Amino acid sequence: MAPMQLGLAIASAVLSAVLSVAPFWFIYRIAVEAFSEQPDPGRIWQLAWWALGLIALRWVLMAISHVFAHTGAFAVQHRLRLAMVRRLGEVPLSFFAGRGSGSLRRTLNDDVSALEGFLAHMLPDAVASAAVPLVALAFLCFADWRLALAALLPLPLALGAQAWVVRRSGERMREWNMLQKRLANQVGEYVRGIHVVKSFGLDAQSFSDLATTVHGAVDWVAKHARSSSSGWVIFSALLTANLIVVAPLGAWLNARGGLDLPTYVLFLLVAPAVLTPLLRLTFALGEHMQRAEALARIGEILAAPALAEPLPGPLPQGMLDLEFIDVCHRYGDRAALEDVSFRAEAGQFTALVGASGSGKSTIARLVPRLYEPVSGSVRVGGMAVQDWPLDALLARVGIVFQEVFLFHGTVRDNLRLAKPEADDAAIEAAARAAQAHDFILALPQGYDTPLGERGARLSGGERQRLSIARALLKDASVLLLDEATASVDAENEVLIQQALAELCRGRTVLMIAHRLRTVMGAHRIVVMERGHVVGLGRHEALLRDCPAYQRLWRDHEQVRDWTLGADQEVQA
Repeated sequence: MAPMQLGLAIASAVLSAVLSVAPFWFIYRIAVEAFSEQPDPGRIWQLAWWALGLIALRWVLMAISHVFAHTGAFAVQHRLRLAMVRRLGEVPLSFFAGRGSGSLRRTLNDDVSALEGFLAHMLPDAVASAAVPLVALAFLCFADWRLALAALLPLPLALGAQAWVVRRSGERMREWNMLQKRLANQVGEYVRGIHVVKSFGLDAQSFSDLATTVHGAVDWVAKHARSSSSGWVIFSALLTANLIVVAPLGAWLNARGGLDLPTYVLFLLVAPAVLTPLLRLTFALGEHMQRAEALARIGEILAAPALAEPLPGPLPQGMLDLEFIDVCHRYGDRAALEDVSFRAEAGQFTALVGASGSGKSTIARLVPRLYEPVSGSVRVGGMAVQDWPLDALLARVGIVFQEVFLFHGTVRDNLRLAKPEADDAAIEAAARAAQAHDFILALPQGYDTPLGERGARLSGGERQRLSIARALLKDASVLLLDEATASVDAENEVLIQQALAELCRGRTVLMIAHRLRTVMGAHRIVVMERGHVVGLGRHEALLRDCPAYQRLWRDHEQVRDWTLGADQEVQA
């Protein structure tokens, strides 16, 4: 529907623009009639009414063009945003590596919004501006071909000035788009970290990269205005200067008897319409140049390869196990996992331990295909995750990450993300099991309380309990826990552990843990070090036979017993 609306808008704009020239023909005919030997008043009135009718029709067509152009432009925006959001949900998480959230937000919001002005205004104007000079020139050639050619004389000089401007501005537009992209990312980072900025008493000037980018944008605008203004002034003056040629030449021809007065007046009225509309066409082309980078960014998202979907087939049922077979993964040039192999038995509790950066979180993200392994195989229920339909795989896998993300909606909306069809009773039962029901009821509107952006109205422990409630509501057979109690206060830690025990019952659990005492009872512990599996077994066996686990345990015990007492020196 949107292409049809834009097509009707362009057609209406072209007809409206052509009709802007038509009244001058009737004015010309009125002048011819008025200067004839026996003027006919009836004929003059008839021509005048035709001119007025065409003027009215022109404004009607212009209104129609505006309506269709705006509705079509908004429809295109709607479709583009939906298509991009769908594609972002289909691509692997590696697509987002190296792309700042500010850059993606700018593409989804600013770049798509900017298309509205181009599609609703500039595109119809551009086509209409190209049609008017052709109609006006044909009109003038019919009246007198000599003056029609004279009206075109400034065009080569104007095009030369325009080529000079375009040649200088093409590269500068790319510089400007890079500046805007960098500025969006850095401002987003500054806003997200405003609590750190305030806590250290800093301001924007303290962030040299952000300050440099802001000053660079200001300097770019000033330099661009100075370098391009002269070319634009020359170009604009030449496009409006053809009367300087047409007026004296027409007067000379009239004086010599080679041109009648009505035709001379006609050229004085219509000659500017031959070149002046090219100004609007130039502005439209300039807008298109500015939108080229935006269209490229939109196209980059739409063209991003989605995760491959397998052909339909039978899927494993019942309790599912997890298996990693010689899995390797990299972040750019850095190896995250090297030949990782282990098995998490169905219905059992398997723990991943190791120092930060050893690859534990990467393993958890490979199971639901947030990342794709470089080589090797990740299997769920004996089937490679790439052979699972993504919806079916995600329905079987529940995730509780250490960093909880909550959307700008109500408590109920955030819990229902796990199971959209869940009723209020199921939501409340999940919240009770996660020890979240009481604090939810204490909120101003209970389960209907808006949480603010990223759940800003809740503490870290409250956000974590909502995340556990979501996992309970989802009721997946495979559960991934990434240090699920890291943000829980001591008062509620026992209750949360009880909730997790309920959550883990009857499921295959893969848990990332830094507090080793929480996984001492695991059926199997996988010890990671620098992307390699260096130990595999139960707590007692690893404590006896695995040097890496022994070091982790020793460090864990030392940290557990560490205190900061009044007798310790604190250096200022």
